[in-house]
Amino acid sequence: MTETMKRVRRTGDEVPRPMRDLILQLPLLNVTPTLEIDYPRADAALLVQVADNAETAMHVVQLGLSAVGQLLVRAAPEVETGEISGDAIEALGWLMSELGDFSATAFALASACRRFTTYAPYQSRPVAGARP
Repeated sequence: MTETMKRVRRTGDEVPRPMRDLILQLPLLNVTPTLEIDYPRADAALLVQVADNAETAMHVVQLGLSAVGQLLVRAAPEVETGEISGDAIEALGWLMSELGDFSATAFALASACRRFTTYAPYQSRPVAGARP
């Protein structure tokens, strides 16, 4: 059980819903005449919330995709015997594809939001003994 879920059970707080919150926050962002997000004009607090929700949603999606992948590996014999239909596997493939695209888009959105709300830009510096 994740730490977030343990805290929710202990305190009775509402379960966080980062994807839902992200979808509800996106219409609050300003757009340019070319229909791109106008980050410089956006409220900084909103950008931070959008970035937080996008990063959390991305993390949840990636963990879920990993879990589904592990289940598919273990279900391979059932697919070969026909106990699991090819249609179900195809549907899972499409779902995984869409979730992967969502995750990549959430990463790009979070990065852009962070870039426009960073007041102390990141400075790269070498670390002794570190290797790529």
